[in-house]
Amino acid sequence: MAQRLIVEGNDAIFLSQLCKLKGLPPPLGYSNPVKYRKEFVKSAGGISKVKLILKEELQSPEVTHIGVIVDANEVGVAGRWDSLKQTIESTLSIKIRVSDFPHHGFIQTLSDQSLQLGVWIMPDNEHQGYLEHFATELVEQGNSILAFTREILDDFWEKDFCQLTEPRKQKALLHTYLALQEKPGLSLGTALAAGYFEKDSLLAKRFLNWFQHTFELGY
Repeated sequence: MAQRLIVEGNDAIFLSQLCKLKGLPPPLGYSNPVKYRKEFVKSAGGISKVKLILKEELQSPEVTHIGVIVDANEVGVAGRWDSLKQTIESTLSIKIRVSDFPHHGFIQTLSDQSLQLGVWIMPDNEHQGYLEHFATELVEQGNSILAFTREILDDFWEKDFCQLTEPRKQKALLHTYLALQEKPGLSLGTALAAGYFEKDSLLAKRFLNWFQHTFELGY
């Protein structure tokens, strides 16, 4: 039995830390950190390569569980799902009947293939965005530092020398928020462990539920 988590970039670092802090055991067979990083996690480095890796893993007779995490970006959830669904359907010669992508993420057992397949589209399976939007949603509501950070960036956005593009604005917001903490400039995973994100938020719980039902964990 083999399990795979396919991601576009470095999302697995932050998300794995979230799972660990909430007490989830690692996927069955991947308790060794090196094996987890090198075998369980497949970092593609782009959406086109995600589909290539997905196709390979779907065709592998050893793989029993696959989780795919991609960013909606500006394409949107529907567009991203259509693209992934085409890859799944053409590879397995099946038809997936999902009209609207579930807000809790897609999970389906493909009985003919004995395969459990899960898809999560960042940030929340509903809106445009990426991991930084997901992480920002994990900041406690009413957080004063985040509110101040928004004010700073709104002012900066109006300056002639501002070179931020709209897609990069959320990244700037999140990393400026982290830069203003007691321990500035921590990585996302370390900042999560330091308590700068709310691991008990509703969105975090939704993601953890998706993860638990997509993979077989080593309880």
